[in-house]
Amino acid sequence: MRYNLRGEEAKKDGKVRDKVEHKILSFLRYFVPATGPLFVYLITEALFVVIGSALFHPDLSHQEFIRQKMNVCMIFGVITTFVILRKYSRKHGSTFFEDASLYLKDISIVKSVGCILFGLASALSLSAFITLLPKAGPVAVYDTNIERLYESWSLYLGVLFNTFFTPLVEEVVFRGYMLNRLLPHWGERASLIAVSITFAFLHGTFIWILYAFLMGWIIGKISILEDNIFYSVCMHTGFNLLSMLLWFLYLFRPGTKEAMAEDRLLLLFLAFIGAAAALLIAKLYKVERESLFITRFFRG
Repeated sequence: MRYNLRGEEAKKDGKVRDKVEHKILSFLRYFVPATGPLFVYLITEALFVVIGSALFHPDLSHQEFIRQKMNVCMIFGVITTFVILRKYSRKHGSTFFEDASLYLKDISIVKSVGCILFGLASALSLSAFITLLPKAGPVAVYDTNIERLYESWSLYLGVLFNTFFTPLVEEVVFRGYMLNRLLPHWGERASLIAVSITFAFLHGTFIWILYAFLMGWIIGKISILEDNIFYSVCMHTGFNLLSMLLWFLYLFRPGTKEAMAEDRLLLLFLAFIGAAAALLIAKLYKVERESLFITRFFRG
């Protein structure tokens, strides 16, 4: 009996077409609504910046507004985002904390500190490695954007915004509302990929996109394992904390940045130390998870 090749090909094409249609429908049905809180955050924050610029622009230049007032406007945008999300959750019979998977009871101080240190160590290793790369192409763009970022921060509000408000709102939006909406339908792997890619592309440049994707994946994994974004907030804070520490160092010790960039041996040492510390913390976390599983198993 010979195979009906034309029929087999038609059947195969039909399956491929059905699979593509299913993925498109799944994207429209689940992913698009899951990005709703993200657009609330982006639009609200942008709106406050525009309003703030209109109010203060007559008295301040554009650069002065960015340095003195923009962080305040962005903080109001974050707070308003939380208010909107809280009302949305209550309207749909839930709470803000449940939808965001943000629980403040039974928090482990040791684990929280470990997450901060892991983020700090990972950021140290990655930043030192990036600094070792030739200053061309994406690396040059990355350095330019870092400089602009430092110039746009006010001294204390910039630190407050980037080490508290930014990690909190981004974890609530991405690893809270968005990830929780996708997990029941897409599963862990596909949901993590979708959320991490979305998170990464909001960071703009090529190096930051890769950096943010890796960070987003690790943070997302932690939030799933712990079923609590509190620890992902801590880890996100650790990632951002390095930029704040370096900013203060460069601000109060002029010439430090140039000296560090030229000392390649020091950069290699920092990259190694950061990676070793991050791996050690990850190993300790894995041991803690395994021991916790064994304890629960024997308790029944």
